[in-house]
Amino acid sequence: MSNHPQEHPKLMPDARTFALGQRWISDTEPELGLGIVSDLDHRTVTVAFRSCQQTRRYAQAQAPLTRLRLASGDPVSLPGSGDEPPLDAVIEARHEGSNHTFVYMVRVNDEPPQPLPEQALPDALSMNRPLDRLLAGQYESATWFELRRRTSDLLQRAQSSGLMGLCSARADLIPHQYYIASEVASRYAPRVMLADEVGLGKTIEAGLIMQQQLTLGLANRVLIVVPEPLLHQWLVEMLRRFNLLFTIIDGPRYQALIESGEDNPFATSQLVLCPLSLFLNSPAHLASARSVEWDLCIVDEAHHLQLQLESSPAQALPDTEAYQALASLAATTKGLLLLSATPEQMGQSNFFALLRLIDPARFNDFEQFQAEQHRYQEIAERIEKIRNTSPVDSDEIRRLLDQHGTGRILFRNTRRALGNMPERELHAWPLPASAVSTKSRPGKSASSDTDPRLAWLRQWLDDHRSKTLLICSDDATVMTLEEQLRLAGVRCSVFHRGMSLLERDRAAAYFSSDEPDAARILICSEIGSEGRNFQFCRNLILYDLPGSPDVLEQRIGRLDRIGQTHTIQIHVPYQRNTSQEVLFSWYHRALNAFCQIAPGAWQTWAAFREQLQDCIHLADSGQDVQTAEFEGFLDAARAHHEGVCQSLEHGRDQLLDMNSFDAAAAQKIISAIQRFEANSSLDSWLIDVLDHFGVFNERHSDGSITIVPSEDMLIPAFPGLPDAGIDACFDRQLALVRDDLAHLTWQHPMVIGALDLVLATTHGNACISASSGDRTMNPNQPQTGEFVLQLLYRIRVDAPAQLQVQKYLTDSSINVTLTLNEEGEPVTLTSAYPGGTQQAVERSAAAQFLEENRQSLLDLLQTGNQLASDQCKQLSSQTSKTMLEAQMQEIKRLLALKQRNPNIRDEEIQFLKDQTLALHNCLSGAKAELTALHLVIMN
Repeated sequence: MSNHPQEHPKLMPDARTFALGQRWISDTEPELGLGIVSDLDHRTVTVAFRSCQQTRRYAQAQAPLTRLRLASGDPVSLPGSGDEPPLDAVIEARHEGSNHTFVYMVRVNDEPPQPLPEQALPDALSMNRPLDRLLAGQYESATWFELRRRTSDLLQRAQSSGLMGLCSARADLIPHQYYIASEVASRYAPRVMLADEVGLGKTIEAGLIMQQQLTLGLANRVLIVVPEPLLHQWLVEMLRRFNLLFTIIDGPRYQALIESGEDNPFATSQLVLCPLSLFLNSPAHLASARSVEWDLCIVDEAHHLQLQLESSPAQALPDTEAYQALASLAATTKGLLLLSATPEQMGQSNFFALLRLIDPARFNDFEQFQAEQHRYQEIAERIEKIRNTSPVDSDEIRRLLDQHGTGRILFRNTRRALGNMPERELHAWPLPASAVSTKSRPGKSASSDTDPRLAWLRQWLDDHRSKTLLICSDDATVMTLEEQLRLAGVRCSVFHRGMSLLERDRAAAYFSSDEPDAARILICSEIGSEGRNFQFCRNLILYDLPGSPDVLEQRIGRLDRIGQTHTIQIHVPYQRNTSQEVLFSWYHRALNAFCQIAPGAWQTWAAFREQLQDCIHLADSGQDVQTAEFEGFLDAARAHHEGVCQSLEHGRDQLLDMNSFDAAAAQKIISAIQRFEANSSLDSWLIDVLDHFGVFNERHSDGSITIVPSEDMLIPAFPGLPDAGIDACFDRQLALVRDDLAHLTWQHPMVIGALDLVLATTHGNACISASSGDRTMNPNQPQTGEFVLQLLYRIRVDAPAQLQVQKYLTDSSINVTLTLNEEGEPVTLTSAYPGGTQQAVERSAAAQFLEENRQSLLDLLQTGNQLASDQCKQLSSQTSKTMLEAQMQEIKRLLALKQRNPNIRDEEIQFLKDQTLALHNCLSGAKAELTALHLVIMN
């Protein structure tokens, strides 16, 4: 064996002779760092851990301490004088000093060696490297090594799948949503418009895209801009579905941060949510937002910017403050997602104005845009002809679809195109007007003991026992109805904006439960139920009616969603000859908005809004509603709406239907996610981690799990776990029906924290055990009395997350198992050796073994390092080759596509080119880094 100097510190156990100034390490509390003996008597010893300002007093005979002994060649960092940086020194020799202390001879650069008493060693001396900890006696049992190896393998498979972001949402696997998310999320700085019909999940699509971009490292800073009434709805939705906690920056919050000394409130958080109104009449707010480098900006309700392009020149921006503010913001953000109504609902001019936000250079001529749209209809006719006259030629159809001008930046799905949507059935309940004021303006729900709707509701609930969702406009009505129904003996849950997220989750769980004592009815205010899915419920009571057809559709959309298997029973109680009847007649007879989605409702509402308000005012003043004028108003509105719908259908972009959803591709994505979730073993792994760290956990028969901190935990707090504990689940379907359960996915804070706890700390990186297995059947295994060294390496590639190295580096761990043959030479074992029972080793025996076999261990480690380095070079070379082939294929595809479709951005192609070069350079510098070792002493 060679006796040349080694590159690792030699940290060896020493005899139990304590003296002032000696340096020791705590076996039970290694996080305290390097200690120094500060006091002792004939029975006890006091050790000061100065780096954390802690002291410990031990009985000398049983002190859980290991003596620090550095050896020749060990590096040590010495403090510089004054403000100078630390000096890198190397131990050249060690001598016994007076009173059982060491004096080291250290060399700094080419200077002559200088003496360094061990008392002067830095208190923060690193003890994190596996061999350092092993030789210092800082080791754990074999189960910790296996946990670390399992965690490394699990994370490697998850990262290489490319699905960690897509599979981590509390959302059903709805094909069109995941198709859009998969198409968009992998792009560099995507700039697209999501324009699905109401109820098809634009918010979920945007959330999936955002979470996948965050997971892949393609985005770090995200800004979401929404109408002010939707601010808290988005906050709750992002947290509940995606475990993303956004910071709300509104007017008061902005001012508070400025007064606290912040230069730019928008720069205080990576994830910011703000109302659009913040930028109106406030150039300072807009300038602050623009000065932050946002990777992704999401704008909800983009079609409600009151665009007025019809009165503006074709190449001028619409003359509205909201549009101008968003145009200014969109010009400075890398990625942009606009959530809007369908293009048909907006009209071509408004649609063009929103496209200008996405790509102002591409969409700068309205007349040219109209001509292009006309040509695309010819392409649609050619595709339809191919489908009708010959066997389906998917390649030819794909080539034609690639020519679609807005297909790559616009996704619009309709209920008719997707199919499998539930039907609706209306039940009108006209009631006599009450003796008190019958005013019930849109957005205001009058409710009292004399309100006939309340008496009707009590009777209806007596006659119907199935689950029912009731929605009304304001929180006060929610609380009044809950009190009245509770007095009537009806079990009910409530949702309103004053409730916390936890309270809403519990209310939803009480309503969704199948238990006999569960709530029969859930009473919600306008925004209280936003984002919640109640597909198990088929009865919807609209206790009042909103003033906007969009809000009405959002209400019905709580039940009319993909996944609903029943016909939706819509019940509308209203008082005759009141504004309630005006609104009911308007929605039912003019727009037919109860029984089907009304794509042209917004245009008709905008055209007849003033007349509708006049009718409401007349009804509120006590005049008769049923007049010839009112009937004429309804007839005119209905004729207008039918004309709008016919125009929308005639102008419907057939290519968008084809481009926005590919059923076969979507099914591949869904199947991949299902396979990944079934094989990831996330649940058993996390429970294993919890058990190792002493966290109480209990599985229940319904698939849920209770996790609570315990007094026996090895750490003060488990990451992501509240002090009160949580009830959680791993199953997607259970999470969808049990809002009170945390959904543990790859992006949940507890899972992320557990991964870091195992892989980014010293837990399990140095382990010792004894094996008593029968090894006589395998001649390649060592004989009794020898030992085996298991080494775990990771391929370290220094690369920013946005390069997505893990996409190609599918095998980033290297396992090396070594022993010594009869001649004392290193031998590689081909299997994950050894077998047999793994047993703990007494510390005194382990200390003696380490002392006697120190040089052999160092030699084996040197051999392992070389083997791992060779494997690393082979893997990185093969990975680089695979990466180059895949990247060049994608670059060539986009270049060819750009010849037919001008919406392929130069930035996207350039990003792929830069990414390819950077990946090649990073992979060329890949190194094998030892992360853990396990010494197995053979009995």
